Amino acid sequence: MKINNNLILSLSVLALVILCFLSIYSPIRFDREQQRREHIVHRHMLTIRKAEQAYLHRHGVYTGNLQTLVDEGLLADSLQYIPFSNGRKFRLQATVEITKSGRQVPQMQCHATYDDYLQGMDANRIASRIEEATGKGEFPGLELNN
Repeated sequence: MKINNNLILSLSVLALVILCFLSIYSPIRFDREQQRREHIVHRHMLTIRKAEQAYLHRHGVYTGNLQTLVDEGLLADSLQYIPFSNGRKFRLQATVEITKSGRQVPQMQCHATYDDYLQGMDANRIASRIEEATGKGEFPGLELNN
């Protein structure tokens, strides 16, 4: 009986050690995966910015439509979709800023939210990241300006 109790106690201790390890390692694994995904998404955004700059040189303004960049042959069709998002597209915004001197300066922004590219990961951690960014007044995801 004593051996049986020791075996049960040993297995319980082992289970607790595993649970402690997983509770510590889970946030680390989430952060690593987030960084990996952000690196890939950022590379796509840089490619979109290059396509936008080529469009700007041709037409004098940026476009707010990814399909226009694809139609002009400046962007591969697959690059308009956010990686890891199951087909969601980057949000693209094109505006013209008027300076104090009256000069018009074309502006562009490209966005991808945490919900987009962290899809399939821990929903509680994603919600926490969104809440944290919103609380700081930051964009909840990746944002690229010209």
